[in-house]
Amino acid sequence: KLDGELCLRPSSSVFLGDQQLFFTQEYLKTSSLSLKFVVHFAACQFSGPIAVIYSARPNWYIWIRTISGRILKRDMPCTDPVFIDWTRAHCLLVLSKTGRAQVLSSLGEKISEVLFDSQMSDVHECRTFATSRGDSGIAVMDVDGQVSVVNSVSEPVIWNMRPPYSELPTAWAAFQPHSQLTHILLIFEAVFLMGCQGESLTVQNHASVWVDANTKYVKCVVDDARSRIAMMTENGKIQIVSIDLSTCFCTVEVKDHDIGKCINFGWVGNSAVFVQMSSSLTVFVNVSARRKPGDEVQIYEKMTANARISVEPDGIRLFESTQVEFVEAASREKIAVMNRNPNEDGAHLYKAAQEMSQGTGHNSFAASTVIQDMYKAIDDCVSTACDTWQPEEQKLLLKAARFGMAYTNTTPDTTKLMRAIKEIRVLNELRMVRTGIPLTHRQFRTIGETCVINRLIDMGSYSVAIKVAQWLGGENCENVDRVLLEWVRRSISKVSKSNIKMDQPALEALDEKISAKLLQFPHVSIADAARRAIDSKLPELARLFIKRETDDENHVAVLLQLNDVSAALQKAASSQRPQLIHQVVRHLMTSESRSSYELAISRIPLAQCLYQDLVRQEGETRGVSSRQMLALLEQASDFERQTLFHFDVAEIERNPDERLNALRRAKDAAKSMGDKAIEEILNDVSAFAPLQIQRGQADMSVRNTIIGMADDTAKVAQLKQQARLNDKQVLLWTIEGLAKKGKMEQLFDLAQKRSPIGYAPFVKACVKYNRMDEVKKYYAKVNGYSDLVAANLAMKNYVEAAKLAYDRRDREVLHAIHMKSHDDPSQCPRVKQLLNALDQN
Repeated sequence: KLDGELCLRPSSSVFLGDQQLFFTQEYLKTSSLSLKFVVHFAACQFSGPIAVIYSARPNWYIWIRTISGRILKRDMPCTDPVFIDWTRAHCLLVLSKTGRAQVLSSLGEKISEVLFDSQMSDVHECRTFATSRGDSGIAVMDVDGQVSVVNSVSEPVIWNMRPPYSELPTAWAAFQPHSQLTHILLIFEAVFLMGCQGESLTVQNHASVWVDANTKYVKCVVDDARSRIAMMTENGKIQIVSIDLSTCFCTVEVKDHDIGKCINFGWVGNSAVFVQMSSSLTVFVNVSARRKPGDEVQIYEKMTANARISVEPDGIRLFESTQVEFVEAASREKIAVMNRNPNEDGAHLYKAAQEMSQGTGHNSFAASTVIQDMYKAIDDCVSTACDTWQPEEQKLLLKAARFGMAYTNTTPDTTKLMRAIKEIRVLNELRMVRTGIPLTHRQFRTIGETCVINRLIDMGSYSVAIKVAQWLGGENCENVDRVLLEWVRRSISKVSKSNIKMDQPALEALDEKISAKLLQFPHVSIADAARRAIDSKLPELARLFIKRETDDENHVAVLLQLNDVSAALQKAASSQRPQLIHQVVRHLMTSESRSSYELAISRIPLAQCLYQDLVRQEGETRGVSSRQMLALLEQASDFERQTLFHFDVAEIERNPDERLNALRRAKDAAKSMGDKAIEEILNDVSAFAPLQIQRGQADMSVRNTIIGMADDTAKVAQLKQQARLNDKQVLLWTIEGLAKKGKMEQLFDLAQKRSPIGYAPFVKACVKYNRMDEVKKYYAKVNGYSDLVAANLAMKNYVEAAKLAYDRRDREVLHAIHMKSHDDPSQCPRVKQLLNALDQN
């Protein structure tokens, strides 16, 4: 048996100064990992798979397993590997001695390859680092000291950095601070050099205030938050410094061990580090910033057996010969509840629940009466339940939270409790040996449920992925669809990539297997499986799938993808859905010759009728002349389309007389159609058009005509009557025309009258035609919220307009002002601040 055994023993703990480390045995009997014979070892962060490389000279083999020992890939050959590690995208990176890096999936499938500089000498060391976009980068140092860097393994672009010294650095690191470029830190004994992409390495003189110049720095590790670096010297000193090397937060000197000769060094949470002296001894050191100079050094020694260590964001995982153990720095809530702290309400509530479970209700009531803040106690118990490994303890803590809700003054909000129950259920399922992903709750919250499901898909654990998706999102969750369709894709791809020719019985068996699963989830379309079969060049399998599809639209779409047009046409006709027939007919018209598709359409009466209708609408697209198109419409007495046809002619016709004739024919067609409203509109337009021709303004719209003669009130009044315009529209165009012509006195006289449309249009017109001297005059007359906003926008006073909207708490208008303010970079940030302030309120 290759799998380990799930361990449910209670966690042990030790105090390390103000820190409490919890040791949880996750799996036992993991001897199948054979760590004693491993040459290279790497564990994927966030409790992902592990990869090990064994050497059977002259060959090298990679094995990929889950943490519980379940084999995902075995005996995968590789050439001269010198380094392996996992990226945050759940991919395995294997670097060879010559600088060729292969990127593999968790099932050992090759994804891509990165070839570093062909002039690179043999690889000396390698570092992977997290990026701000959630991916991983890699930095490779060769034996000459040159560092080659890729900022993202998924999109590899290589850049180099060469140090000014000929010797190799005693310690180095690669990291990408938040929202910054990738940095390379090289330490030559006590000289610190740092540089980023596009810049040269420079000596960090500002670090001299804390650097110990009398020793050699041998290790440096960046924390998970990418805000601090842990430094180690050869004489046993550990320093915690800021990422820019400007500040030293803590200095610890370990004298009991020669830690400068350790084999591994890293962070345990935020306030402790581990020093692995050998495969059998690991030392934990408190490096809390709360330590004061002169305080006793707090260390804890842990004996192990052939241990390999992987670093997690909230702790470390010890892989030993026969077990896997997780070490974490406990949260405040867990310390308070599990240690029965008499000053913590959560501890009292937990004690009350224990008394209740033991049948001593009077003791339970007594424990609950000393609780000061019941809501905080409930939150502490829920949080601790999420951080606990043992199911029985989880149940008791959740019962404690539920018990505490009975003592609250208001109706308790159970949303957080219900969410915690769902997440604990998911975590317990993931920790089972068959899955082997012992995520902690903090890790789960960091990567999110979508990433967890993606990882399960990558590992081929589809049934568990569906369970998780259903528990977290419900039966119809889109994640369920995604898992199923990925399972379908991989199942079909596996068949298509095999060299075995699939006969009809084998295809039918595969169809039965996949369809049986998909039919259990009615919201998932079998047509999607058919599309994936088409993509994999298995059309016969797609035909088997589509026979089971009940949705006519999906059925027709897949048949068209298969280019089975006759079957698609018959299916569309039998569905009695005209839009499907239109879809097939359009497909025929773009893919077949006219004679062939008209022959196919003629066999189905409904399709033929719809085709004739389509021809009428798109006559010119098919090359039919305007006269022929009009004859078809007149023959069919289709007055509605005749009206539209004449409208189109009037729109594109350049000759004014022909345009007028088209409008009159459109009016006649509308009259025959019996639509009085359209007939009246066309009557007005056709009556106005001859007057425009007489004035020589046939190519001008009514708006442009009024703007052009705005200073002649008599002509404006005549046009208003002829075109039957309303007062507001004429006034707006008159204001714009006077501003355009520079008739400022007339414009001012117009403004002296009481304006029914306000004074914002006067401001807009003056700004539009650059009459800036007149703007203030009219702006002083503007009143009312909407007019003031419009006037300020016209003047591009975005901040003032935003203030008005903010005072009114009008988020919609404020958002529109923010979009317009992008034209002025100096005002946009202030408008954005007002919008954010309104959202927060």
